[in-house]
Amino acid sequence: MAAKRLLSKIKGLVGYVSLKNEKVLSVGSFLENQVLRYPDKPLILFEDRVVTYREFNEAANTYANLFQNRGFIKGDTVALLMDNRPEYLIIHAGLAKIGVVPALVNNNIRGKVLAHALNIAEARAIILGHEYISEFQKIAKEVKLQKPGSVFLEREGKSIAIPKGMEDLTPLLRSVPSENPLLKTPIKSKDTLEYIYTSGTTGMPKATVLKHQKWLQLGYGAGGYSLHATSDDVQYCCLPLYHNSGINIAWPTTLMWGGTFALRKKFSATQFWDDIRKYNASLFIYIGELCRYLNNQPPKPDDADNPLKFILGNGMRGDYWMDFKNRFGIKRIIEVYGATEGVGALSNIKGVPGMIGRLTAAGVRMGEVVRYDKDTGDFIRDAKGFFEKCKPGETGMFLAAINNTNPFAGYKNNQKATGDKIIKNVFKQGDRYFISGDLFQLHKNSFVSFVDRLGDTYKWKGEVVSTNEVADILNRFGGIEDSNVYGVQVKNTEGRAGMVALTLLPGEKIDFKALGKYVTEHLAVYARPYFVRIRKEKDATTSFKQLKTALQNEGFDPDRIKDQLYFLDPKKNAYVKLTKNIYNEIQSGKIRF
Repeated sequence: MAAKRLLSKIKGLVGYVSLKNEKVLSVGSFLENQVLRYPDKPLILFEDRVVTYREFNEAANTYANLFQNRGFIKGDTVALLMDNRPEYLIIHAGLAKIGVVPALVNNNIRGKVLAHALNIAEARAIILGHEYISEFQKIAKEVKLQKPGSVFLEREGKSIAIPKGMEDLTPLLRSVPSENPLLKTPIKSKDTLEYIYTSGTTGMPKATVLKHQKWLQLGYGAGGYSLHATSDDVQYCCLPLYHNSGINIAWPTTLMWGGTFALRKKFSATQFWDDIRKYNASLFIYIGELCRYLNNQPPKPDDADNPLKFILGNGMRGDYWMDFKNRFGIKRIIEVYGATEGVGALSNIKGVPGMIGRLTAAGVRMGEVVRYDKDTGDFIRDAKGFFEKCKPGETGMFLAAINNTNPFAGYKNNQKATGDKIIKNVFKQGDRYFISGDLFQLHKNSFVSFVDRLGDTYKWKGEVVSTNEVADILNRFGGIEDSNVYGVQVKNTEGRAGMVALTLLPGEKIDFKALGKYVTEHLAVYARPYFVRIRKEKDATTSFKQLKTALQNEGFDPDRIKDQLYFLDPKKNAYVKLTKNIYNEIQSGKIRF
């Protein structure tokens, strides 16, 4: 087995290098080649369903042929809003075959944020999972599709009424052939594969451009170079497929190495290990908070009695790394780092606890950690005006190199946001780097560890939250002069929980029961401000720049803060006064959210 894994690693590196030729591969052509090798092998396991490679490809072909018959061409966009299930991956592959670009909409967003995400995609059509009919209907009038514009309903085989203005995909797919589509225009590795959304550093979600080449590279890199995946492996996936880790790391790691993908709709800490044993899963792509949830579960005698051997992901902190590894019998933990934008990928192949990787990968320098003044927001420069690199032990901003090996495709229809993420002439004239917004500590041998995320975002539940986006939604509640949103640390949790310092308009009062209802209706679970602090005056500079650092440092301790404090009770979905007793139960882990 060790020799087989080593061989797959070598093949992965060869394949990675071969992608320099843009005519080599696309997602669709790779799928078709895999079907020839593994026609009757299970590709996807989902609940009580088994989908073979051949069945998956034929289903993908029906989508490709349907949309091709409807006049969709290479470069057109179709927005996809759906829960995890095989159809999500089938649609993704089918559209990829004909060069139509799926915009993978986060299924947690609601209201105006959802309308914005759909509109910036400039889609010709929407494929809507039946579970989101009501949410879509609330904002349907605000959604602008490219003419003629169609909304296709994927009803998962259920017998439901088809709302007016939507087309039922089931009979449409039955009317088209399941053979591989004939292409008038070839699909190349450097063509756009998908739009995947990120909050970025400010404002509403942005649609990041991801190429076929990057998807293939991630599959080779994560599957071959890091995990040594083989066709014998079953990978368990409970991450959302709209998320980069799900669709662009977990999925290609299975498809490109001929394995089997055991898919679940949502993560469950109590059923995780039962699923791992049920599917005999050997591989898993994680996010750190998920592993912490598992580690916080009561110990069981059979914790280590499971087939899971290799895991890869981001956010596994050093404080519980070895505990998790030993408790569950994991042979290898590979911590990685990478932006949704597809640049700056780092990998801790050696499994050094607490490290997210090395700045050098396969002989290529992926970026640098540079000195940065958190108080002023300025980079520190030398006498010649170039940036100063950090020395081991120092903390600074990570800048990812932009070059042919590490390209940045930018954001769809947002040149300003694309330009704001690029900085030039960093170490020499003409070089270009991607501004990550993340603080790293540099260690010996170019290892780095994650310290914090700067700017107008914070990370909670594995998702990046835009403080400006949350503030905009809170301000629409009414009676609020200023919403200063930030993240605060909670003991034994990963990332930062949302908190907001509210300044009310003169004479206004807040109905906290109504505010709780409003927040739960308009914001995803990970984006909700769980703590509210009422301020008499705004915390801002004379130029109206919000001040967050002091508020973050004070946290949410009622003994330390004299302002009114409230907590969003997850059982009541309403804000209650934050007492010392509630504070202690939160910090001890008795109250979780």
